[in-house]
Amino acid sequence: MYRPTATAMAGDVVGAMTFLSAQENATRKIGLIGFCSGGRHAYLCACRIDSADAIVDCWGGNVIVDDKKLLNAKRPTAPIDLTDGLRCPLLGLFGNDDENPNKDQVNRTEVMLKRLGKTYEFHRYDGAGHAFFNTMRASYRPEQAADGWAKVFAFLRKHLAA
Repeated sequence: MYRPTATAMAGDVVGAMTFLSAQENATRKIGLIGFCSGGRHAYLCACRIDSADAIVDCWGGNVIVDDKKLLNAKRPTAPIDLTDGLRCPLLGLFGNDDENPNKDQVNRTEVMLKRLGKTYEFHRYDGAGHAFFNTMRASYRPEQAADGWAKVFAFLRKHLAA
């Protein structure tokens, strides 16, 4: 369930998953979802934890790290380099006007997922940038957000239903 090379964050996620799975009304299936850096963290954890059943990455930035100077003791590896460990289906939602991740980074992530034979689906939205689900920001795009949420719920129902 927990690989010894996993970060402390992944250990915290395993602890939360163990707690949730122990609840009497739980389906015993657990998904991870994150937005922006949370999308990156969800991706990272799903690549290090065998027991996740689904992951949703909403425009997770820095999954690909082009400038290796950005890697350090707290961030020693780009999540893309851990993709071989991904064991669950992945849903990715991205705005085509986003700069982190930009279209090229999303394309390269998709190439890696295909090369490794991972189960995934990516949806990209024209006219949307970073945080297009956020109703409190100028970047909010209601049409794209509604479609994205519908895809999130359908994906989670498919992979997490009892």
